[in-house]
Amino acid sequence: MHLEKTATAEQMKLSDHLLLILALCFTFIVAHGQEKILFKVEDTPVTVDEFLYIYEKTNRDKADYSSASIEEYLDLYQKFKLKVHKAREMRLDTIVALQNELAGYRKQLASSYLSDKEVLATLTKEAFDRMQEDVSFSHILFRIPQNASREDSTRIYEKALSALDRLREGEEFTKLALELSEDETVRENQGRVGYVTAMLPDGFYDLETTLYTLPLNRYSRPVLSRLGYHIVMRHDKRPARGEIEVSHILIRNERGRSAKSLVDSLHQMLVDGADFADLASRYSEDKLTASKGGYLGFFGINKYESIFENTAFRLKEDGDISVPIKTSIGWHIIKRISLKPKQSYEQIRRLLETKVKNDSRFAIAEKAMLTKIKDENNFELHDWNEDLFLQEVGENFLTYQWKTPDVLTRQVIFSLGGEEMTTRDFSNFLVRNTASRLRVNRLADRKRALQSLLQEFMDQSLVDFEEGRLEEKYPEFKALMREYSEGILLFEATKIKVWDKASQDSTGLRSFYNKNKQQYKWPERAEVESIAIHTSDMKMVDKVKKQMTKRSGDKLLKKFNKKSELVTIHSSLVEREELPEDLTWSRNSTAQPATDESSGAYTIKRVADIIQPQVKNLDEARGYVIADYQDYLEKEWVEELKSQYKVTLYEDVLNSIIKD
Repeated sequence: MHLEKTATAEQMKLSDHLLLILALCFTFIVAHGQEKILFKVEDTPVTVDEFLYIYEKTNRDKADYSSASIEEYLDLYQKFKLKVHKAREMRLDTIVALQNELAGYRKQLASSYLSDKEVLATLTKEAFDRMQEDVSFSHILFRIPQNASREDSTRIYEKALSALDRLREGEEFTKLALELSEDETVRENQGRVGYVTAMLPDGFYDLETTLYTLPLNRYSRPVLSRLGYHIVMRHDKRPARGEIEVSHILIRNERGRSAKSLVDSLHQMLVDGADFADLASRYSEDKLTASKGGYLGFFGINKYESIFENTAFRLKEDGDISVPIKTSIGWHIIKRISLKPKQSYEQIRRLLETKVKNDSRFAIAEKAMLTKIKDENNFELHDWNEDLFLQEVGENFLTYQWKTPDVLTRQVIFSLGGEEMTTRDFSNFLVRNTASRLRVNRLADRKRALQSLLQEFMDQSLVDFEEGRLEEKYPEFKALMREYSEGILLFEATKIKVWDKASQDSTGLRSFYNKNKQQYKWPERAEVESIAIHTSDMKMVDKVKKQMTKRSGDKLLKKFNKKSELVTIHSSLVEREELPEDLTWSRNSTAQPATDESSGAYTIKRVADIIQPQVKNLDEARGYVIADYQDYLEKEWVEELKSQYKVTLYEDVLNSIIKD
């Protein structure tokens, strides 16, 4: 019996010991496996990470983690969370319009994440680096007509290859350009385009890449652009010129021999100190710029003839003036106004990112993103019977009226992240994307059309899958979505509880005004009279002016308007900073008479009276009263929320983030 008791006691000690170990382990797991909670509104937790994210974002450089700073912002954030909690209790998050607004924002925000950021960064930096140089080139262009068939494109490519063979055999580039190039300017420039700089227009990325990577004085293989195939020879490179701001004076060739003598005399006048804008407005024969003093604005390379461009960019200092130069339209004198300074990568990175995203080169980033999604989520393409699918969807599946058939064999097309996408999913996609079906309807081969639509379906499925995981993958995306979602709820709840009430509750507004009317006062003001004397008789003007110091406005009217309306008076109340400069802040201060050109009357202003501060009526103070009433209602609302909902603060967690 004793032995049994002893064994039981030992077992109990061992059991207690194990429980203690398990408890410690559980505490460790909870502390390290979950985010620390700073406070709760009812049962809704707010984590340290969430609070610090918004604290740092709001305070930026002033986020010093001092007790004063943290506690001040904590008070604001608790009030914010109380309002959001109330908004959800009001079921504002179920309003369809607000849900749609949030969905639209999410779509917009997601677009910046749904690309391979590394590829985007590479393309953006590549564009910036290329923009630092201008490159000069010639080309032979073999145009591809719009809507050309595959056979036509192949034939044109073979034509370009034939020209390449002739170049390799030693024929001159210029000779072949004149013979073969379908560039409309080839007769004037013998194929020599001149200098260009990145970024080239959309559809010319491969050509741009060739121009910036091809060795000097070497020709390329045929390069495809949206115009057709180019064989390119790169001639030179130089530091990018950027953009220059100029004015000019133009004397056109139509003047004949007198054009040169006139432009020379104008140049000499400028050398002697004449004003450029004045001469341009008087003599320049460029009708678009003459009225603006010859101002042409900013331009970059390849906009004007090379002699005009080169002359402008050779001007060293702002204000420098060129000698007369001759272009195809006449003689010019150019004045440099400014040279746009080069910007650093960080200064223009966001602008370049936007340009890259709107350019077809961004397809590289999109393709990289899709490949990455496949690799990360076990994408697998299954064997499936395309012929059976085509048979079941029918002959008219590329037409506007087509709908998913009632009977459709379930086939798995591909799997992604453990989910299977079937022919039913594909069919529903086709119903939703009528425009895509109509676009491929021109393809004679239904199977080719199906494969094009299938690729579109797979790409969209990959994007949708990735978009659904953004909160999970990117904490900053999750934080931004929470911030925007709660911001929408706060706006709507505050509108209902504060803003609408303040503007619509006329009884409450008036009661608030009556209690606080002493806060709404006009400052000291002057009554300024503008006295118009309708006569050209200066003796009469002087007579009225003498009486102004003795008589009020009403008495002036009574004295001088017995036979006709000789005098009219307009009065206004102005604050000290609004007082006209020719008056002083004193009663009967009078300005000198001024002639009103429209009426011919003499007008004299005077300070008729200085009015002491007085309380504004409700209409006069309405804007200020409504703003203060809103503040009052919001404070009342917050106090109501504090009494309605329990806020639990974890002091030990709070102390852990303070850095005093």
